Amino acid sequence: MVILLLVVLFVCIALGIPIAISIGLSSLAYLVAAKLPIVLVAQRSILGAYTYPFLALPFFVFSGMLMEQGGITKRLMRLAAVFVGHVRGGLAAVTVVASTLFGALCGSGVGATAAVGSIMIPSMKDEGYSGAFSAALLGCCGTLASLIPPSLTIVVIGVTGGLSVGSLFLAGVLPGVLTALGLIGVSAVVSKKRGYGGQEKASAKERIEALKDSILALLAPVIILGGIWGGIFTVTEAAAVVVVYSFIIAVFVYKEVSFKDLPEITYRAVITSIAVMFIVGVAALFGWIVTAERVPQLLANFFLSISPNKWVFMLLINLLLLILGTFMESTALVIILIPVLLPVVYEYGIDPIHFCTVFLLNLCIGSNTPPLGVTLMTASKIADVSFTESSRAVIPFVASMVVILLLTIFIPQFSTFLPKLLMGN
Repeated sequence: MVILLLVVLFVCIALGIPIAISIGLSSLAYLVAAKLPIVLVAQRSILGAYTYPFLALPFFVFSGMLMEQGGITKRLMRLAAVFVGHVRGGLAAVTVVASTLFGALCGSGVGATAAVGSIMIPSMKDEGYSGAFSAALLGCCGTLASLIPPSLTIVVIGVTGGLSVGSLFLAGVLPGVLTALGLIGVSAVVSKKRGYGGQEKASAKERIEALKDSILALLAPVIILGGIWGGIFTVTEAAAVVVVYSFIIAVFVYKEVSFKDLPEITYRAVITSIAVMFIVGVAALFGWIVTAERVPQLLANFFLSISPNKWVFMLLINLLLLILGTFMESTALVIILIPVLLPVVYEYGIDPIHFCTVFLLNLCIGSNTPPLGVTLMTASKIADVSFTESSRAVIPFVASMVVILLLTIFIPQFSTFLPKLLMGN
């Protein structure tokens, strides 16, 4: 029965059928073959999506869209430019810093890539940076939104795995910062080799003005993490608070979103949220089937038969994830693999927060590797370069991300230090 489930799933994916439909069809095929009631499709799907922490996702989507349209992006660009724009490859460094800051507000890798790229890629090309280099850098920078809270992918991982979303938020901070520094380092080396220069150094007055103009935007992640850490509100409540905060800033302070814009923003937020929640719903049915068939236990026994060493297991799993990430979308990998792998992780005595952070880093790398590479593909379209060109240019950036991945694997404290310090997890 499990073989039928997997065969139908991968055949559907190979045929280009959307992942949510593929998961649903494979689960339906299993139920029919096993002569189980079809009503389980509705029951298990609704139960899967009907979780309190998952309510945070549409709120974070809505707040990110308000921030994006409310003039936040250009203010963060200016802030990054006055502080790092003068270094070698200054615009490249500005792109990384701006993506990091905007990622802390947006929560979506593709969203951050599109928002920052639409401004930075034309500027970089005007300053002599190659289109392929600009697209490769922006594609990798966009994934920082998946690491830096409030990441929508982290919310999905937390809900799917039954883990604390707040702890996962904190776990992604240090790897996210290290990834950003790695991208800046690679940019500086490539820029020196190709002669990409920096901008004129900003004065202290310009830096103060840019900081003052951006301070309200920068407070959003502080509200989220500070409120969760301080026990003031849950992740879901934090998401609702940030929506109200984003609305006030975008409409009444920056005044770049009017009331007539709200229906369109709301509509886009609803469409995005429904798409993700539909995937989570059908995946809950898939996860129930996998659990009923004892696939996690069989998988645990398989890996233990190869080696009882947890580091060997981690390396094998990461190799698998790097391969799967080249042709499968991030949400699909989370939905399919997290329920299956977490029981194995517990068998090996690995901290699930550490494992999920490593899993997340793999997803970020997969988003920039062909043939799928969704953020790299998005950046390539903005830069008007072929995906083949940007795929070659992304190699040094992906290499730096792999280094951060290995450091996070073998130094668990990179992901567990902040959750243990601030939340006792």
